[in-house]
Parts: sequence; structure tokens; C-alpha cells
Amino acid sequence: MGKARPEPVSGQEYVSGHLPGNRPETTAEPGADRRVRRTRAALHRALIELMLAQPYARITVRDIIDRADVGRSTFYAHYRDKDDLLLVSCIEHVRAEISAQLSRYRGEPPPLLPVEMLFRLVDKHPDVYRPLIGQRANATVLRSIRQVYAELLTEHLGPRLGPDPVAASATITFLSWGLYGLLESVMDPAQALTAEQAYRHFAGLWATAGDSREGGAVGGGDG
Repeated sequence: MGKARPEPVSGQEYVSGHLPGNRPETTAEPGADRRVRRTRAALHRALIELMLAQPYARITVRDIIDRADVGRSTFYAHYRDKDDLLLVSCIEHVRAEISAQLSRYRGEPPPLLPVEMLFRLVDKHPDVYRPLIGQRANATVLRSIRQVYAELLTEHLGPRLGPDPVAASATITFLSWGLYGLLESVMDPAQALTAEQAYRHFAGLWATAGDSREGGAVGGGDG
């Protein structure tokens, strides 16, 4: 059995399996970063391969470490549990995709391009994102992924929200929960909502709650 993992205190979320300010150092010696990246990549790859073969709920940490050929203690040095592995892996993938897309723009990219890309990724890989966004996501994962959305929105839309930090924070909270709900709707087979339609709904929310100077011309979608 692995060591019991501490629960996060109120107002804090796990990232990479550790509370903020209490994460293991990975740069103490030459080559440490490369080993960490290889280990994390192996665990991420193992989880995705397992998810393609069976339901996420049936996958155990033992399944993941056996497939990745790493020890249990190594797994828990990086991640709290399989939910944390999935959360961090998806966050890293989303940020890498957004960064690659933004780097192709010579001028200023559309403000909602990162949001549009998120809808496209969820639509393309529903089995990967459903445990994070679907109805079966646990409360800790839900709070964490919502906070990630808030950070992404703050990073890309924050400068357009005006000088009042309280109003800006409230708007980001509103938009991040709206984003979560729309992404969940895209993956819900009971709702006939496409990723493109959901993105346009979010663009409408932004046009209402965001910078009024943006008007209706928001996002990087077609049309």
C-alpha cells in the first residue's frame, strides 16, 4: 500500500500531487529535470493507453505503474493519485497546444483563441477529458480544473477586464464556471450541443461580461 496522501486545506488545490510550496525539488543535480520529464511522460502515456482500452473508473494506480514500469513510491513523488495524474497531464497538454497555436501569430491573436482550442481538444478527445469535466468528476478534481480555467482566462482575457480587481475577479469566476458547464454539455450525449455551438455561447458570455469594446467580434472561430 502507498502512503496516505494529505487532503488539501481549504482554498488550496493539488497540482502535481503536492500542496503549493511543498513540492519536491527537481533541479538539485544535472539531468534531474530530464529524468522527471521522462518519468512523467511515461506515466501520462501509460494512463492514456489504458484509457483507450478500458473505462477510466476501472484503472488503478497499480495498472498505471505496471504499464509505465515505474515504482509506486516514484508515482507518489509526482502525483497524489490517478486523478491528479490525469489533471496535470491534461493541463500540460492544453497549455502546450495553446502555446504552439499562439506562436503562429505574428500579430495579436484573437482573445478567445485559447478557449476555442479548449473546446476543440475536448471535442477531439472526449474519453480523456470526460473524467475531468463529466458528471463523474470528483469534487477535488472539479475545483482544480475550474481553477485552471480561471487562470487561463485571467492570463488571456484579464487585461481586457478593466482596472477594478474585484469586478475582474468576479467576471473571471463567472466565465470559468460558464466554460466548465459548456464543456460538460459538449460531452453529455443527452445534450445536442456541438463544440462549435458551445464556443459561440461562450463568446456571447464574453461579449456581455467582458470588455464592452470587444462587441460581438470575439474569438478565433469561423464566421
